[in-house]
Amino acid sequence: MSILNSSRLALATVCFFLSVCSANAALVVSIEDAGVQHSTISNIAQTETFDAMSPVAFPASYNNNFGTYRKTAGSPSIKKAGKYGGADGIGNYLFIPRSNSSEIELIFNEAVAYFGFWWSAGDSGNRLSITTNHDYKEFVTSEILDANVLTDAHYGSPTSKTGNKNEPYAYVNLFATTPNDKIKSIRFYGKNFETDNHSASTSFVGYSGNFLTPIHEPSTIALFAFSAIFMTSLSRRKYANQVV
Repeated sequence: MSILNSSRLALATVCFFLSVCSANAALVVSIEDAGVQHSTISNIAQTETFDAMSPVAFPASYNNNFGTYRKTAGSPSIKKAGKYGGADGIGNYLFIPRSNSSEIELIFNEAVAYFGFWWSAGDSGNRLSITTNHDYKEFVTSEILDANVLTDAHYGSPTSKTGNKNEPYAYVNLFATTPNDKIKSIRFYGKNFETDNHSASTSFVGYSGNFLTPIHEPSTIALFAFSAIFMTSLSRRKYANQVV
C-alpha cells in the first residue's frame, strides 16, 4: 500500500471514530449525593424556588430569568413545604397531581446546556419530556429508581421527621454534551410529581453528581491516541520505503 493510501486509511479511521462519538452524543443524567437539595453547578442563571408564588393553583403562566412556565393541562399547583416536597423543608414547591392529566411546560428563553431540579418523593409515575435543538426525548424517572447510583440514603425526606421512607429524594442534573443537545423546553407530567429548586445555565458548566448515563464525547486522550497511531503509521511506511 502506498504512503498516500495508508494516510487516507488512517485519516478515514480517525474521521470514523469522530463521527461515531458525535452520533453518540446525548443528554447526560446524574444525581447528587443523598441530602444535596440544590444545584452544585456555578454560574447558573437563577434557581427557581417557587417561594415568590402563593401556595394555590398554578397560574396560566409564570416567568423568571431563564424561561416561562406554562400550565398546559389539568390542575398543577404550588404547595407549602412538607414531607413530600420543598427543599430544605421551607418555602414552596411545584406539584403535578395525577388528576386531569396535569402538566407544566417550561420553555427556556434560550436553549440551556444544563438544567437541574430537586426531585422529592419520587416514583415511577413521574415523567419528563425534553425538547432539544435536535430532537425530542422522553425521560422516565424509573430509570433513576433502577440505577445503582440511587442509594439507601436517598430514601426518606431529609427535612421531615415523619420521613416518607419508601420514596427517594435526590437532586437531578441534565447536561447537554453538544449544542444540538441543548434543551429548549421541558414538560413535567405524570402522577404526583413534586419538584423544587430548578436551576439552569445556557453555557457548559462542567459535570457534577453520580452518572446514570455515560458521557459520549471524544476525549483529548482518545484523539491524541488516534493522532499518534496516524503519525506512527506514516513514519513506518516512509521508513520501509526508504530501506527498500
